[in-house]
Amino acid sequence: MCQLAEIVLPVPLNRAFSYRHAPAAGDDNSAVLRPGDLVVVPFGRRREVTGLVMSVSDLGADVKEVEGVRLRDVVRILPGEYRITGDRLRLAKWIAEYYALPLGEVVPLFHPPAPGTRIRKNTKGLAQAAYPDMDPPNIKLTAAQRRAVAAADKFLNAGKYGAILLHGVTGSGKTEVYLNVISHALDAGRTAIFLLPEIALTPQTLARITARFGEKVAAIHSGLSSGQRCQVHEMAARGEIQVVVGPRSALFAPLPDLGVIIVDEEHENSYKQDEKPRYHARHAALVRGRETGAVVMLGSATPDLESMVNAQEGRFELLELPDRMGGSLPLVEVVDMRGGGSLEGFTPALTDAMAATLEQGRQVILFYNRRGFARVLQCLECGEVVMCPNCDIGVTYHLRPRRLLCHYCGFTRQVPKACPDCGAEEFLPSGGGTEKVELNLQAHFPEARILRLDHDTTRRRGSHRRILTAFANGEADILVGTQMVAKGHHFPRVGLVGVLAADDGLGLPDYRAAERSFQLLTQVAGRSGRTEIGRVIFQAWRPEDPVILAAAAHDYATFVAAESPLRKALGYPPFKRLLRVGISGRRLGETEDGARQLADVLRTRLSGAGVELLGPAPAVFPRLKDRYRFQILVKGTLGKRNKAWLAECLRSFKDEFRGLDVVHDIDPVSMY
Repeated sequence: MCQLAEIVLPVPLNRAFSYRHAPAAGDDNSAVLRPGDLVVVPFGRRREVTGLVMSVSDLGADVKEVEGVRLRDVVRILPGEYRITGDRLRLAKWIAEYYALPLGEVVPLFHPPAPGTRIRKNTKGLAQAAYPDMDPPNIKLTAAQRRAVAAADKFLNAGKYGAILLHGVTGSGKTEVYLNVISHALDAGRTAIFLLPEIALTPQTLARITARFGEKVAAIHSGLSSGQRCQVHEMAARGEIQVVVGPRSALFAPLPDLGVIIVDEEHENSYKQDEKPRYHARHAALVRGRETGAVVMLGSATPDLESMVNAQEGRFELLELPDRMGGSLPLVEVVDMRGGGSLEGFTPALTDAMAATLEQGRQVILFYNRRGFARVLQCLECGEVVMCPNCDIGVTYHLRPRRLLCHYCGFTRQVPKACPDCGAEEFLPSGGGTEKVELNLQAHFPEARILRLDHDTTRRRGSHRRILTAFANGEADILVGTQMVAKGHHFPRVGLVGVLAADDGLGLPDYRAAERSFQLLTQVAGRSGRTEIGRVIFQAWRPEDPVILAAAAHDYATFVAAESPLRKALGYPPFKRLLRVGISGRRLGETEDGARQLADVLRTRLSGAGVELLGPAPAVFPRLKDRYRFQILVKGTLGKRNKAWLAECLRSFKDEFRGLDVVHDIDPVSMY
């Protein structure tokens, strides 16, 4: 008997497609299609795609078409480990509905990019043994840690969903709480997911978890090969591993009887995917926990304002770890950059502190959130800046290799011999970046061993692990980098953290600029003095700014007390929902006209929905990748019906304005 299958595919159409499946003679029941199966089917003229079977019905062997449409055959059924059912299917449907997306575009989140790929040799736990053991034996929990573990146990023992916000200062032992909760879940025969915001954090965290739980643990992330990712997926589905560690993609691992989901550094923006499907892993983790009856623990030293409001309003249980384990938080000194006195971005205070720290045999971390050698290359004669032809943004000057590079579209060119505007032959590299900082450090401290951690040094697979492992093992004295160095690393030898431009992010045109700056400064400061007395120096042009002062005092409560009323008065999250619609096109006039027409349609439909519509207005970066960009903001909550209408409206808009692209982002974390 043949089967008629309705299958959703990874295409921007909110519908299922009909396919025919005819098991070969002699096949057993494994060849029979079931709802939840992942299958490979032909789509279009040449390509094959992976889809999810939603429903199945019997079909006569001689039936070749339905309603006048010729049926194409299913190419193959993927193994049972790739089925999407139960809590994972409910999560997929929630993501599709909440973020106004076709279900078919959500399904790829739930399987590796090339499902079924095999590898030649077994790579079982996948931990990096070279990473040093950070945990002393026989750790005794503090009273605050015991309270946090007990709160999670309450939900675990009841087999019920619970959401906990663990607010602990840097170095307060949040990871030890996580490991105890995971241990209790495993003892009860349940499984666990440990989410991290960055691949860079995976080696250290994976080493700690593997040291505790052995071969029950595996990592899954984009740095693995297709075969490795498939292997971890299949092992999880078969129950051969009980703990999966990794960034966003780890959330969708097919672990049976999930008991715990840890969302470490829950405030991080990288939990929000910046391409379709634009979902937030923190939100999705809470939903998966609800659907499977698991406890979800969100942890941070600087919780997202939305999470804190959820805790204050009773949706999350709030637990505090107010004290650093075995010591105190590092003293932070704010150094005024005004009036000169700095040399190549280093004040005497910072240079002297580095020298003293290195003399003591301790390590230094320097944070500067810009890569490259110089932000722009400027003509000394006429002052013109070398621009990207695609983005209307100055290109960054890199020394190794020597070139000009746009960090937004990837455009690259050789350094010009003469100014294209006036013909002068002298240029001034203006501003700085991590590459320049590294070179200056080599001049200041020629005996020091220096490592750099940024996008340019971590392009190759495994490079994050190699750099961080080397620093953790004491093979370098100074680590300089972008925000990668601020992400929850535990380096016991670090005695000094220097921030070269602490107020760099405060002027960004984004309602979250203050919160991001506070979080980043607090987090990077927390890398210092994890086991001994530490020191931090913030260099700033605006040393009196309340955000910098709050971060210097490690004072989250003061920051929240100042920021919350501003957000509420201006009608921004977490007090109002936000939706961003982006319109882009190659012709300025056509793009602007399309954006205005779309805004008029949205205003007409949503006028009685209790929302506020702003725009259209040029985006923060009005032209990127040779496309002009406008955006519309919708403040307020859209119900299920209006979200569904919005998705159809935007699809219709793209059909009418063929040269334009339109995207929507529900709960955006960036206005760029």
